[in-house]
Amino acid sequence: MGELGSKTKSHKLTMDNRGSASMTGIVKVISIDPDLVLLVTEQGKLKITGKNMQANTLDLDKGILELSGNFNTVAYSGDKDGGLSLKGLFK
Repeated sequence: MGELGSKTKSHKLTMDNRGSASMTGIVKVISIDPDLVLLVTEQGKLKITGKNMQANTLDLDKGILELSGNFNTVAYSGDKDGGLSLKGLFK
């Protein structure tokens, strides 16, 4: 059998008790601050808000990121090129 269409790039987010998170498929880090993390993943832009957040592991060659802190929200935009917008996320 041949391939069906274009292959979807992989991204995974695993969170443990809202205190630690590990991610794959990280393309670019826009910002990592104690209260706000902005990333570009293989599946779109990702915004994480919280308190005392910090990167424990970051390897962009492998596309991995591990964060710790207190996470409040996790929100994706529609695509890698679109803006970070919460419009339509909560109805």
